[in-house]
Amino acid sequence: MELIWKELPGEHMIYSGLTQASVEGDIPLPEGRTLKEVLSCTGSVTLTDAAAKAGAVAVEGRVSVDVICTDGNVFAFSSHASFRHIIPAEGVREGMNAMVQPCLQSLELLNEGGRLYLNAVADMAVMVTAPGGIKVLSSISGVDDAEQDTKELTLACKAEVCSGSLRLREELEAPFASAVLYSEACAALRDVTPCANGLTLEGTLYISALVESRTGVLSQLCRAIPFTETVEGSGQSPLWGDVSVAAWDVRASEEFGMVIADVGLNYRIYGRTTASGSAAVDIFSPTLPFECLHSRLKPCSFLGCPTHRHSLTENVMLPEGLPDAQRVIYTAVRPLVTSSGMEGDRLAVEGLLFVRILYAGESGSIFAFNEDIPFSVETDAPGATDALISVRASASASGGGRSVELSCTVLLTACLYGAEYVTAVCGIEECPPRETSHGLMAYFPSSGETLYSVAKKYNTSRSNLRHCDPNLPEVLTGKERIVFMC
Repeated sequence: MELIWKELPGEHMIYSGLTQASVEGDIPLPEGRTLKEVLSCTGSVTLTDAAAKAGAVAVEGRVSVDVICTDGNVFAFSSHASFRHIIPAEGVREGMNAMVQPCLQSLELLNEGGRLYLNAVADMAVMVTAPGGIKVLSSISGVDDAEQDTKELTLACKAEVCSGSLRLREELEAPFASAVLYSEACAALRDVTPCANGLTLEGTLYISALVESRTGVLSQLCRAIPFTETVEGSGQSPLWGDVSVAAWDVRASEEFGMVIADVGLNYRIYGRTTASGSAAVDIFSPTLPFECLHSRLKPCSFLGCPTHRHSLTENVMLPEGLPDAQRVIYTAVRPLVTSSGMEGDRLAVEGLLFVRILYAGESGSIFAFNEDIPFSVETDAPGATDALISVRASASASGGGRSVELSCTVLLTACLYGAEYVTAVCGIEECPPRETSHGLMAYFPSSGETLYSVAKKYNTSRSNLRHCDPNLPEVLTGKERIVFMC
């Protein structure tokens, strides 16, 4: 008797979970600047590395902060604090595929006597998969009457089609702008389609800038700019992609009455490959007594990376104690996912938008306040059981008096996976012979029973059960009568 082994195809879910990392440190001011007041602070967390280790996932990254403040004059700057974190993850081994999606859970910038101190917490959703390589028992040679129950598997794997970078240049009409004090940029892909020259990427670039006029008036320039670019690559639909802003330069061209945005984007395009196979979930022999040892596996399929755009408007009242707003100067926003889950074939995501609104009062002084806006987004996710979620947002506000109208755009990207547990045979061990009945048997199965389960129950072969009725199906309806000799 010899055990014949095989490897299951596709990817297998090894670990998924959520953890937090704290990040603290000093944030230096730009040279020659002093600090009077922090008007606004937003930020994000970016991972520079995520690697599977023995029983853990090691991550490295940085928390970036964008600060608008004053020392008598308004100025803005960006900085960051690096961090390393070890995430315990049972069953993980070196060389596995570790995917970590970070999100800034809290951000606090403390003014300690003119020095800035960062206190932040990053949420990190972790998913670790193993590509193939999981050995299961395929069959047993030398046992001619072995009966085997198998489960057929068809799995879809994430396959990178192409990656690269591209540059976008946009000229935005802004006759009032003489200088850009601060800017933000983010982007999202809507669609990826094959074309004669490669792949066509369609998406939207979101630009937000704090601009100053020649007379010192501050205001926000906010634009959503659609783009269509053709890049080298080939693949068959469906295709998905993610895009990130690598660098941007937003500057005023007062002579021509415009703001010029030069943005560099990194993109990565994915497709799917499929793999089929079967796993033995049980084996027995009517003549050779043994028991199967089982291992619980979780094969998973990559289902795509849809991006969903959600817009919302909210009428926001100024807090008591603050003077009336003459006009809004700038609106900054940071999104946070508070819960997510599958509801049928839909992915439901809930979260908060942490909004900071700067406005000028009737006196010309600048005031600021916070507002937390809940959001709820749903997107199609047929067959998905797990998702890595990324949320970005942009915002602007207008109005005056005791209220302002807030407009927000939420960009949700979800990397979807469908996984199910499979209990596969991973070995056998000897056992005492089974007690079996003898004689002519008549069995009336229940609906959903299988010919395999009946054969194992009576320690006989499926061919013996089919001796009187060769057309018996493997999955029984409950209307059959099985007559056989034991």
